[in-house]
Amino acid sequence: MEHAADDLINLRKYPVLTPGPGRDAILQQVRGDLGPRGCAVLKGFLTPAGVAAAVAETDGVSDKGHRSYSRTNAYFTADDPDLPASDPRRRFFDRSNAFIPADNFRSDGALRSILDKEGFDAFIRDCLQEPEDRFFRYADPLADVIVNAAWEGNGFPWHFDTNNFTVTPALQNAEWGVFSNMPR
Repeated sequence: MEHAADDLINLRKYPVLTPGPGRDAILQQVRGDLGPRGCAVLKGFLTPAGVAAAVAETDGVSDKGHRSYSRTNAYFTADDPDLPASDPRRRFFDRSNAFIPADNFRSDGALRSILDKEGFDAFIRDCLQEPEDRFFRYADPLADVIVNAAWEGNGFPWHFDTNNFTVTPALQNAEWGVFSNMPR
C-alpha cells in the first residue's frame, strides 16, 4: 500500500517541513533537550494512522528479522582477563533481539515514506545544528532503515552507542523493560 508522509507525520502539531515560527519553536525545543540530555522526544510526531501503518508494515515483515543472542559488555568488546574482575569491561549481560533490515521495507511503505520525505533530513540536520557538508545519511542499503524488534524475554543492555546520532521512531511501548539515555 502506498503511503503519503503528509498523512503519517503529525504536521499540524509538528510543522517540521515548513520554514516558519512553528518549525523554529520545535527546533528550539529539540536543541534545548539535546544539549543537557543528549536525547529529544517528540511525542505524537506520527499520527495515529502513521503509527498504525508503520506497525502493520513492520509486523508484515517481522519474520525477516535477524535474531541474535549473545553476552556483551557496554563496550561490545571481548573479555580481557588481564583486567581486574571489577573493571566494567568485564561485566557481561545477555543481549537478545532482532533487526529487520532495510531491504524488507518498500520505497512507498510507511517507514520509507516518513524517513525519505523531502525536508526530513534537513529538519534532523537543523536539530543537530550540523552543516550540510558534515551531515550524511547512513548509506548502507541494508541498514539505512532498520527496525529493532524485541519480544518478551529479550533485552538490549545499556551500551555505548557508536553512532553520532540516531533517529528512532518508537512505534510501540513495551509492556516490560526500561529505555534510558545517558548524556555524554
